Amino acid sequence: MITRGGSMRRLPALLAVLLVTGAAACTPAPPYGTDGDLTDDWAVPPAAEPFRPAAGQCHESVTDSVSLDLHRPVGCDELHVAETFHVGTAADAAAPPTAGSAAARTAYTRCAEAAAAFLGGPWREARLGIRVAWPARTAWSGGARWYRCDLVQADLDGNNDTSRTGSLAGELTRDSPLRLGCFSPAVNDDAVRTMKPTSCTAKHTAEFVGLWRAPDVSYAKQSADRTRTAAGCRSAIADYTGVPDDGDVQYRAGWISFNPTRAEWQNGERRVRCFLWLSDRTLTRSLRDAGPSALPVN
Repeated sequence: MITRGGSMRRLPALLAVLLVTGAAACTPAPPYGTDGDLTDDWAVPPAAEPFRPAAGQCHESVTDSVSLDLHRPVGCDELHVAETFHVGTAADAAAPPTAGSAAARTAYTRCAEAAAAFLGGPWREARLGIRVAWPARTAWSGGARWYRCDLVQADLDGNNDTSRTGSLAGELTRDSPLRLGCFSPAVNDDAVRTMKPTSCTAKHTAEFVGLWRAPDVSYAKQSADRTRTAAGCRSAIADYTGVPDDGDVQYRAGWISFNPTRAEWQNGERRVRCFLWLSDRTLTRSLRDAGPSALPVN
């Protein structure tokens, strides 16, 4: 009786232990992320990427320095001045390249090559220009390493960038009005005041004849040396019209030239646009391959 009674007195305690143990074993695991550890279930966020513009965007103004807070592209079907057609990767450096530096010239050359492919033809033979933009210093310090290639429509007189609507993609694969052709210039005191494009079948006095590559001199020296430019453009006139390239070209036609802009020159652009010009008569046809009879010595 004593032994049995002792066993029965211990039974409630044993059942209590079993019940507690069973309850602990059946308790479900806490939901994911609620185990009290705040660090083991969060994904590591990706590293912040520096701002980089995209090709195919248009802009209401031209700039050579781009920051995220001032980057406000518009649709190319809206009125705009510049169109980004290519974004390249720049070499690492302590600061954005300056105009005329080796890096700036390399970027301009690559933009010029990409422009021909984007337009479908030689952009230098059209009323177009290239502008190169770099990240602002704050963006560069944050790791931005790119350069932006923009195309602008430029009037010849004054090299003014003009507003337009519509993308320039493939513009030179067709008979574009932007191609350099015939013009009615207003010339006063050997200075071109205006250069109005016109059809070559309409009355005109000037016609684009080609490009002359200037030497690698300073912009000021190129602008001041008319003798060298005259010789280069007269050779372009002779080649275009089919007359002998000799000393008589100056007695057959006058010439008009347009140098690259100062910024283009600093970046290595050396192509000068040349036009034949007649001060004593008007034309209603193109003089391409017209020969000596169409441009007699006067």
